[in-house]
Amino acid sequence: MANGSRTQPEADCGRGETRSPRSPRSSPSPRSQLERVLNPKTVAIVGIGDDSLFASSAERSLRSDAEIFFVHPRHRSAFGRATYPDLVALGRPVDAVFSVVSAERTVEVVQQAAQIGAGGVITIAAGFAEVGPVGAALQDRMLDAARAGNLPVIGPNGVGLINVPRQLDLTMLGVFDRRAGGLSAVTHSGAMIEAMAASAWRAGGVGFNLLISAGNEAVTDVADFLDYLADDPMTKVIALAVEKIRRPDVFFAAAHRCLEAGKPIVAMKMGKGERAQRMAASHTGTLTTDAWVYDVAFRQAGIQPAHDIDDLIDRVQFLEQLSREHWSPVTGLAVLTMTGGFAQLSSDLAEEEHVDVPEATGLRAWLAEAVPGGTVPNPLDATGFAGSREGMWEEIVDKYAGADDFDILLYTSQHAEWDTRAEPFVETFVAGGRRRNIPMIVGPLAGNPGSWLDSFRSADVAIGNGLRGCFRGLHTMGAFMRTRPDARVPDPTSVPPVPRPADWIDADAGRMLTFSATMELLSAAGISVAPYQLVEDGRDWEGPVFGGPYVVKLADVAHRTDHGAVQVNVSDREVAAAIARLQALAADHGLPPLVAIQPMLSGHGEAFIGIQGSSELGPLVVFGIGGVFVEALREVRGRLAPLTEQDAADLLDEFAATGMIDGFRGGQPWDRPALVAALVSAGRLGAGGRAWIESIDINPLIITPGGPVAVDGLCLLRAGA
Repeated sequence: MANGSRTQPEADCGRGETRSPRSPRSSPSPRSQLERVLNPKTVAIVGIGDDSLFASSAERSLRSDAEIFFVHPRHRSAFGRATYPDLVALGRPVDAVFSVVSAERTVEVVQQAAQIGAGGVITIAAGFAEVGPVGAALQDRMLDAARAGNLPVIGPNGVGLINVPRQLDLTMLGVFDRRAGGLSAVTHSGAMIEAMAASAWRAGGVGFNLLISAGNEAVTDVADFLDYLADDPMTKVIALAVEKIRRPDVFFAAAHRCLEAGKPIVAMKMGKGERAQRMAASHTGTLTTDAWVYDVAFRQAGIQPAHDIDDLIDRVQFLEQLSREHWSPVTGLAVLTMTGGFAQLSSDLAEEEHVDVPEATGLRAWLAEAVPGGTVPNPLDATGFAGSREGMWEEIVDKYAGADDFDILLYTSQHAEWDTRAEPFVETFVAGGRRRNIPMIVGPLAGNPGSWLDSFRSADVAIGNGLRGCFRGLHTMGAFMRTRPDARVPDPTSVPPVPRPADWIDADAGRMLTFSATMELLSAAGISVAPYQLVEDGRDWEGPVFGGPYVVKLADVAHRTDHGAVQVNVSDREVAAAIARLQALAADHGLPPLVAIQPMLSGHGEAFIGIQGSSELGPLVVFGIGGVFVEALREVRGRLAPLTEQDAADLLDEFAATGMIDGFRGGQPWDRPALVAALVSAGRLGAGGRAWIESIDINPLIITPGGPVAVDGLCLLRAGA
């Protein structure tokens, strides 16, 4: 099982996520197994010699407290130590095996690791499922060997593992600066590890614990690592850079355990754009879809979003730097500056980044007396007066740190490497905050903070990265602290299966339930539906069983407006003629001739509920303002199914800004409890029918004085259901 120390496996640092023809393990790796490979006491390094491209990683790992063994079939020694020809020759189990050999040889390494009772394997080799059927077959062989030995495998097609506090660099990455700390990161794309480290390496910055490259996830996936990190005492905050979540149920269960443990997760979803999806497909053979669903699911699970690497590091920086007891909900931020321009920009950016900077009107009288020309208490422009009068700056800091309006303080100035004049002001700021036991942030307006600021970093003082970066870090910390402790994505299998109705037809939109079957399905799920009467032949019609005016439409046509197959506000005497016209239209266009007649309901609003039976992350419920507003506003929000009542209430709250739900321009407010009940019912239907529902559109859902009523529904069936 040799690769030779001069041969570099074709590992890809750019994009490691690839679906094997078979899934990773069906349940999370036991924590004890992952503990052995992620925090090993003994390590066997396979395929690295003194002249290897990866020699530097082995040399750095030799500085750790782990016992290191070298395995190489062609070299008798490596780094001054005797080598072994293969893993079996070790004659003992080891906790972690780090392999840099080729794909074919990697399979042998995993087989031998299982044979000797190793804790796990870390492999960087490419040439597996990401390259096609031949590689997929190799990946399946490796998966079989790992499962036979209950063996976690990190990779393949990744960059490995770094345990920063232990100085274990079981990776193909070169040397880069990093400090030990509380952030653990899991990425699909291995190069993201270096990018995170580059962004974090600055004054203040972020310290790391575990850096894990999941790669193809042939055996062990992000859900396994997340489950481990929920209990890891060295992990304080978790960063994810993910392309695809393979096992949503296990992943979101692990995410909830992290939330229960008080560990924030900040995640960056890659491959959101259409072009990025094509790039992922060309590399991995799997199309990363449903990017919007990830935003929905992360919000529902209490996972905080990030958009790029710098953004991610900015968002975790204060969570990593400050002690947990000093994490703030940021319901009141005081911003202290020395110039008017800084104060104005702070106000603008705080609004853009959704950080609450209260006006603190109670300080106006004091401010007008203490600071000549001072009129706006927050953000405060202390101007030159802060340094012109002895004790003035100290008085300002003490006043703001003690005010009930504020739960955290930010002092922003140049704070650059050359700006050492600010050092005594920072000292006073820190001392004043500590007297009042309030967390403090010191951040430059722009650029990197000066290295002299590092001496102030402590459990209650954090050093930020640019003003916008500071606000992003504050927003994410506050959002996490305000996240409901019961936030989670429910498991759809908790809902019993809903049988598929038998009445379906093939239509232009695909295989769909009939109108009557759809309305009966909604009614059985607990969603109120409007009464209707079906007419097969207008000559037999004897009049509706409900009052008019009426809506008359072809019942089993998916997109009626496209065909002109619906008539509204039809009077009693016009119904027969409307039926005749619609059935003539059906005959001309080859459409089903069945006609549905309904009362024309009046209400004070229209909503839309959609059900997607199976997104990439599971069944989904979508809500929006109905009728023409669905397309005009292009504003829909969602939750993965099934929904709790709180999920549904939170979903409605996201539409507060439209004013529609709470009474637009003095209109009648919508019945929120009834809408919550309808959304919960839709969620149970989506979860229960996940095996056969492609999609369901309930549009419009008329908001009547008696509650929301579905007047129409379109249910498409999944292919092969």
